[in-house]
Amino acid sequence: MTNHCAHPSLARILGLLGTSAARLLTAPAGCDIPVTEHTVLDVTEDEGPARAGAVLLAVGMRPDAEALLDALPALGRARVAAIALKTRGADTGPLVQAATAAGVAVLAVADVIPWRHVDALLAAAAGNAGQDGPGFPSAGAVGDLFGLANAVAAMVGGAITVEDPQQRVLAYSNLPGQPIDDPRRDTILGRQVPRDDNYQRIYRRLWRAPGVIRIGDAAPLPRIAVAVRAGTELLGSIWAVESDIPLGPEAEQALADAAAVAALHLLRLRRATELERRARGELLRSLLAGRPPSAARLGIESGLMTVLAFELPSASGTPVGVLGLQVADLVTACAETLASAASCVVDGQVVYALLPLAEDMPRTRVAALAETVVSRCQESLHTRLRAGLGSTVADFADVPRSRQEADRVLAVLATGPRGTRVASIEDVRCQAILQELQETVAGNPRIQLASVTAMLRHDAEKGTRYAETLLAYLDAFGDTTVAADRLHIHQNTFRYRVRRVGELFGVDLGDADQRLVLWLQLRLTVGEGRATTAADGGRHVVGAHQVPCRD
Repeated sequence: MTNHCAHPSLARILGLLGTSAARLLTAPAGCDIPVTEHTVLDVTEDEGPARAGAVLLAVGMRPDAEALLDALPALGRARVAAIALKTRGADTGPLVQAATAAGVAVLAVADVIPWRHVDALLAAAAGNAGQDGPGFPSAGAVGDLFGLANAVAAMVGGAITVEDPQQRVLAYSNLPGQPIDDPRRDTILGRQVPRDDNYQRIYRRLWRAPGVIRIGDAAPLPRIAVAVRAGTELLGSIWAVESDIPLGPEAEQALADAAAVAALHLLRLRRATELERRARGELLRSLLAGRPPSAARLGIESGLMTVLAFELPSASGTPVGVLGLQVADLVTACAETLASAASCVVDGQVVYALLPLAEDMPRTRVAALAETVVSRCQESLHTRLRAGLGSTVADFADVPRSRQEADRVLAVLATGPRGTRVASIEDVRCQAILQELQETVAGNPRIQLASVTAMLRHDAEKGTRYAETLLAYLDAFGDTTVAADRLHIHQNTFRYRVRRVGELFGVDLGDADQRLVLWLQLRLTVGEGRATTAADGGRHVVGAHQVPCRD
């Protein structure tokens, strides 16, 4: 239990523990004494374990125990910071008198808090060796959030839940005899608070409140809750369930005090998580670029995986770098609900996530995850995203292909219906193929038909509609009646145009190969750009040209 730390003061320890966890009985040398460690006091040792600046836990000792009173002079000479004990209603007068004479501070720990939780609280409050900032405990000494939840439950007198800012359950108490209700049970089993409007209204109220709030209409049993913050930064929240007897001002103070200790836990936990996420993000960046790291480094043993791509808006009130990090944090938080080994990285205007998939996980759950991210981003960041899902792959070497497919989906969505925000490559495979073919044709004049080039030029210069007419003919499989109706012209006019196409541009519609290539090139160059004269008021669109209508 011995712990070495960066010497926070006794006053800081007391401030972080709070008056509900410990109260100062005497401090003859003041509260600026540096605290170097905490350990158990064993008065049976001749020299004792005491070192300068130590806080000694007098486990199982009464305040009036002769052995404790006799040990105080030696503890004073060793310049220990304080002793901590549980008074359990006993007279503390002789102890305070002797400790004051010896120059040793005395802390009275709340009787309801188990000593193992006192150890966790002191570790969190004081910080231990290996810390990367004053007062921040190392990963091994962060303490058990579940132990903290039990300690707070004992102090407050109600069942406790600790949550992160995404309203995910991080820890909960399990002390016997404390009432709970179905909403608490369901939240713990699902590890997530329901996302309905009523709960979101309560959370918005909690985030704005400077201290503890009471909630009486969200569940069968009332609750009190407090936001956990580091300065103005939100780290999470702590919730306590009331029973038939309402929790009084003492419980509210205990919950407020507990928020300070929880902040240390959550800060260190988040810092460790952020470092891990950053490292995993760089590994993912290499993987997406075709330089696969080892599976073990990404925490993926084997199995299926897919790439999700979330495109940031080109215009936003938030700088793209800041917005990218905000979205990445949201994507990671949501992705980790499906797979703890999910990785996320920001690359320009796109946030990529690699999601490992269980063999039996339906593909619909991945789409639902993307929908959730897009919805929450709209709610919390007021930002509209588009999301593309690549195909499922089973090998790291194929992950770049899944990423390319996710990118292609984003490109299709950018030119498709405005209401569609999420799609998978399976949803838009045909559009993706056509788009890629269009890019290939546009960049390679060797595979462009001269007849199509001449036809488009003639339409642009003369105001004719031969390309549109031929495409309608091919779309309708040569049915002139259907094609003429689509263009809203007489069948005889339509047949005349088709005949003139052959005469002017040397097109042989009896050749099946030529029909196929003609259709592809017209579909790619005219495609959705064609419009009827009725829609454009006597003008129509061919490619990028808008010209007067003529037959």
